[in-house]
Amino acid sequence: MPSWIPFAEGSYIIERAYLVTPLERAVELTEGLLEVTRDALDDRVMQGRAYVQNSHMVRLLEDEETFDLVMDLGEGFRYRLVAPHLQAGKVFEPTTRSLVHFSPTGPLQSLSDPDYDRLCRRLQLATTP
Repeated sequence: MPSWIPFAEGSYIIERAYLVTPLERAVELTEGLLEVTRDALDDRVMQGRAYVQNSHMVRLLEDEETFDLVMDLGEGFRYRLVAPHLQAGKVFEPTTRSLVHFSPTGPLQSLSDPDYDRLCRRLQLATTP
C-alpha cells in the first residue's frame, strides 16, 4: 500500500467527499479527515473518516451497495478511491449521523479539477423523503 499513497505522514482535511454508486447516485460525507501514518513495518498507511446522514445512506442502499469514494482535498488534490473498505455505525434513526471509516483497497485515482467538477455536477444526491 505505501506506493499507493501520494501523501506524507500527517492529517489532511477533506473539503468535500461523496460515496458514489456506479449509477452516479451519491451521499455526501461531512467533516472528513484523511490520516497517513506508519505501521509496524514502517510502511505508510492511509485511512480516513467522515460523517454521513444515516437516512441518506439507507436511501442509497435501497438500490445499490457498491461505492467509490470521491474526495476533494483542495484545488489540484482530488481523488477517487475505487471500492474502498468502509466501516460505519448501524443506527438508523433518521436524524442521526454516523461516523464512516474508510481505507483504500487499491491505488488512488487522481482526478483533474475539471473532471472532478463534471463528476460532481452529474451526481444525484440522496435526500430524505
